[in-house]
Amino acid sequence: MTGMKAGVVSGVIYGIILAPFTYLTLILLKEEIISIIMANLPPGYSISIEEFFNFALTIGIISVFIAGIILGLIFGLIYGWAYEKIPGRTSIIKGIIFGIILWLIFSVILGFGNLQYGFTYYLYNLGEGLITSLIFGFLLGFFYNRFAPKTTV
Repeated sequence: MTGMKAGVVSGVIYGIILAPFTYLTLILLKEEIISIIMANLPPGYSISIEEFFNFALTIGIISVFIAGIILGLIFGLIYGWAYEKIPGRTSIIKGIIFGIILWLIFSVILGFGNLQYGFTYYLYNLGEGLITSLIFGFLLGFFYNRFAPKTTV
């Protein structure tokens, strides 16, 4: 239960932090995104490409926030379950290590699928992923400690 609470709170804050990164990524890839939209829109579609892109920007930011909450809940549960097995003396160190593990899985290994957008985009995602994973891990460890039942000696 402690991991779940810590995960949700961390996920909310993570979503708030990640939203500007998402916005920046979409702006940086605007040309590529517009070309994908143009290739997939049926002929005679009444919404302009620019309007569709602006809609994608809005949905992207909202999706990141919602995903932060959902993934925070899931990763918080995993963190709580694996807490004793994660190396480190404090919950914050354990959270940072957990964040690095998430980064390795999702940005480094699974991020290879993003090479279709180019190596520069992949490197950008690696840097962004590392920063946000460390932030999420720190928040998870911090809130895990705050929500953990206090023991009396």
